[in-house]
Amino acid sequence: MKSISISLFLACFYLLSYSQNPNPVVLVSGKVLNERNMKPVEGKVLYEYLPGGEEAGLARTNPTDGTYKIILPFGKNYGYYALAEGYYSVTKNLDVTSLNKYAEIDEQNLYLAPVEIDQVVRINNIFFEGNTASLKSESYPELNRLAEFFKLNKKIEIEVSGHTDNSGKPEELKKLSQDRAQAVADYLISKKMDSKRITVIGFGDTQPIGFNNSDEGKEMNKRVEFKITSLTKTKKK
Repeated sequence: MKSISISLFLACFYLLSYSQNPNPVVLVSGKVLNERNMKPVEGKVLYEYLPGGEEAGLARTNPTDGTYKIILPFGKNYGYYALAEGYYSVTKNLDVTSLNKYAEIDEQNLYLAPVEIDQVVRINNIFFEGNTASLKSESYPELNRLAEFFKLNKKIEIEVSGHTDNSGKPEELKKLSQDRAQAVADYLISKKMDSKRITVIGFGDTQPIGFNNSDEGKEMNKRVEFKITSLTKTKKK
């Protein structure tokens, strides 16, 4: 009964909005689910403008069945993702720059992975200036999402690790990987994450995940990851 009321409210909202401003919108709906057991998760769905990452709004999930609904006005490219304590999420994208009429997109389920000790997560969509450890501004949306995750999960401690391909001297690659991992850690600290929750290490080219004899493999190897080292915040000394 509650879900029917929500749908009726959104429909009335759209009709009222359209009568005052005939610009089209898209109604996106789905569920937020635990990817391990497909059970609903209570949390919130954040959506943002891309590529800048400015926040566009948020919606709460239904605590009973995990459903959510968001309304996105036309003319923008959006990213949206779920947040819930104890879970890590992946962002979805939706481009409605060319939308010319009202649309509904359903079954856009958002899956959350339960965080676990020693879980390793690759930080996607971060970019550096050339062969340096200077972060490009295009990296900020992804890092801001990561900062939000750690704000919600205040007890998690992590190890941030940097990795490179094999293009260079081992000692130089190790330093570059260390500096890049430190740059990510420094950004998170600038967003109010306690520095005592982060350790940093550079592995250089010693832990490849792709073959260094191809451009694709080299790109895979040039990465920054974080590993969850504790789910219980260490007491300050």
